[in-house]
Amino acid sequence: MVNLPSQKSTSYTIEDWRRGYESQPNEYDYWIDEVEGEIPDDLNGTFFRNGPGLLDINGQSIAHPFDGDGMICAISLKNGRAHFRNRFVRTEGYMAEKEAGQILYRGVFGTQKPGGWLVNIFDLKSKNIANTNIIYWGDQLLALWEGAEPHRLEPNTLETIGIDYLDGILQPGQAFSAHPRIEKGKDGKGDILVNFSVKPGLSSKITVFEFNSQGKLLKRYSHSIPGFAFLHDMVITPNYCIFFQNPVTLNPLPFLFGLRSAGQCLNFLPNQPTRVILIPRDGSKDMKILETDPCFVFHHANAWEKDGDIYVDSICYESFPEVDPDADFRELDFDSVPEGQLWRFKINLSQ
Repeated sequence: MVNLPSQKSTSYTIEDWRRGYESQPNEYDYWIDEVEGEIPDDLNGTFFRNGPGLLDINGQSIAHPFDGDGMICAISLKNGRAHFRNRFVRTEGYMAEKEAGQILYRGVFGTQKPGGWLVNIFDLKSKNIANTNIIYWGDQLLALWEGAEPHRLEPNTLETIGIDYLDGILQPGQAFSAHPRIEKGKDGKGDILVNFSVKPGLSSKITVFEFNSQGKLLKRYSHSIPGFAFLHDMVITPNYCIFFQNPVTLNPLPFLFGLRSAGQCLNFLPNQPTRVILIPRDGSKDMKILETDPCFVFHHANAWEKDGDIYVDSICYESFPEVDPDADFRELDFDSVPEGQLWRFKINLSQ
């Protein structure tokens, strides 16, 4: 394990930070007439982006940006011109809260329904906020949130068509990760999309899906690992899907009794190792679980195989950046949170 050198920037200000977390309730549809330079005539296509766009419900602030409703932005380039369009994903929860004019759902990372714990106690229903990623695959545009099914959108208008179960591959309520990976085709074969779902518990079940470029399922294989697993991302190599099982536990009682959100019930175990899970992509049961120094990983940058070893580049934290229930994310003290660093892991497959 090596910490790759990086240069720390202090160019930001707290004012810049606050501006980045203001709600954008408006939806637009217009040609971009003011362009610096020139857009090449042969550069055609659409760039889609997803992220939390609504950070309050009728003036009631949500407690964490990760709980914000998903908004899709699309910049389309055609014949030397650029067009912008944005729309919220019309999820069931978004529409219900828009009509009610108030928060109706508890958020995973801190948002509670107004009224205190008596209103939130034993309410385990989550809102599919469709706010984390967006992919165009198999001629379908899908807005992703790791806690539930994807929402399908019309690519030209961004109109929400509805929840998509991927031709029956997913069951109602089944998670579908927001961080799939694409394997570029080789030897005449098309690209492959690899994604996963996690069902956590006393043991956690990981299910991996592989789709061809037409969106048809090629493979589906599942493995169970011991203990609770918070798995937000993965990486792939030609032979493996690789997950990092962070050393965290979940105490569900404050969540059940309406005192905290689920994300606020995660606890980092600094004396426990981080586990590296290697799942063979050929569908065999020969899964490997290795251990490394304790760290917390949200996202991975790259992975490859070389000379019998696997290398993984990941953004790591020395401890879990816990969600403080009393903190305002708009007033963040940057020096008080763990710093994300680029680490390189070398995994010896002979272990």
